[in-house]
Amino acid sequence: MLSISISKDISLYINYLDVIGNNRKNITGAGLGFSKKEAEISAFGEYIERYVSSFQINNGLIHGSFNDLRDTYACYSPKSLEYFNKNQYESDTFELKQWREDSIIHWSKSCNYFSGEQILLPYFMTHTENIITDGRFHINTSTGTACHISIKKAVQSGLLECIERDAFCKFWYLQRNNRYRKFSENFILNQYPQDRIIEQLFNNKKVKIITYDISEYAYCPTFVVFILFKRKGRLLQSCGSASRLHHQEALIKACVEAYQGIDYADQLTFELKEEIPIEKVNQRDFSMINSFRKHYALYCLYPELRNEVPILKDVFGFSHYSNDWKEAYEHHVSDFSNEELKSKRLDEIYYTILSDPNIIPAGYEVVKVTTPKLHLLTGNFNYPYLGLFSDKEDLFTQMPHFFP
Repeated sequence: MLSISISKDISLYINYLDVIGNNRKNITGAGLGFSKKEAEISAFGEYIERYVSSFQINNGLIHGSFNDLRDTYACYSPKSLEYFNKNQYESDTFELKQWREDSIIHWSKSCNYFSGEQILLPYFMTHTENIITDGRFHINTSTGTACHISIKKAVQSGLLECIERDAFCKFWYLQRNNRYRKFSENFILNQYPQDRIIEQLFNNKKVKIITYDISEYAYCPTFVVFILFKRKGRLLQSCGSASRLHHQEALIKACVEAYQGIDYADQLTFELKEEIPIEKVNQRDFSMINSFRKHYALYCLYPELRNEVPILKDVFGFSHYSNDWKEAYEHHVSDFSNEELKSKRLDEIYYTILSDPNIIPAGYEVVKVTTPKLHLLTGNFNYPYLGLFSDKEDLFTQMPHFFP
């Protein structure tokens, strides 16, 4: 782990939320920072995001079908939503409903990022929990949910997370036919010799750090960082990913995320062993991988599976490092202005304000950013979001991803 003099790891936990009407029984939040204050802000922010986005409050929701409401409100159209492809919906094992114009559901009042005008988005696109009576159209994801001191900053943070997950999806599903640029710790240290934080993060002899620059697949600088470490004779892996407007910030954030996942990865290998039984794994039956926790634990529990994943074979191969460092991409956004985003074809962005009276006095705002044209990463192996990929692309779908 990081030297104790420069890092703090904070965890928050609350139980019995179902007693006060929350759709979850408990919520946790964790944060890692270079000071106690940074770690507290990170942990509290993550906890607040999960807390607010999991409540179901009927006040303010609109109920009806797209056909019923389209003449009264600006509504997001079912024809525009591409979570899944035709083959998925036609599969006998695919149990999710397809949202249609006559589906009666709840809607959230949301905002068009560019025009500022109100638009109704389906509740299942804006929250981490489903309303049971609406039916299940996908396995809800928290991607784009962000907490900050202002709505503007929260929206920007949520958008960066959407960009990151979009890039990671391409990184994962297109891995069979791509060789990604991989960098060693020494290369990163030589690239930023004056950066104190990068020195503290990457100059650590207790772990092995492998960095992938996937910025060419993203709308801004994006990195995936692996940290390999040993616990009780086992070689485990942690992974972090981040997108930022500047290379150094994205690199640092991704590495911090990977450090934060070290204890988490170790913990999950003990907690989830019975839930990921070797009998099914030996049959390559991954239907039980229905959470991000299980995705993260799988390759630590069963390291032999790494040989079946091109990316992980590359990570543990300790060779084929690149010296091709790039920081200028024409397709990258340089700021969050309407003009800049539209010029780079990031032209469909919505946000939903989730802040409630319980957290506003603390000085925080929570939003959910929705970007229908960007890929989502699934937490349930049975229902990958493949709708935005071309039918002609050779997608790597037979193994679960390793994202936490």
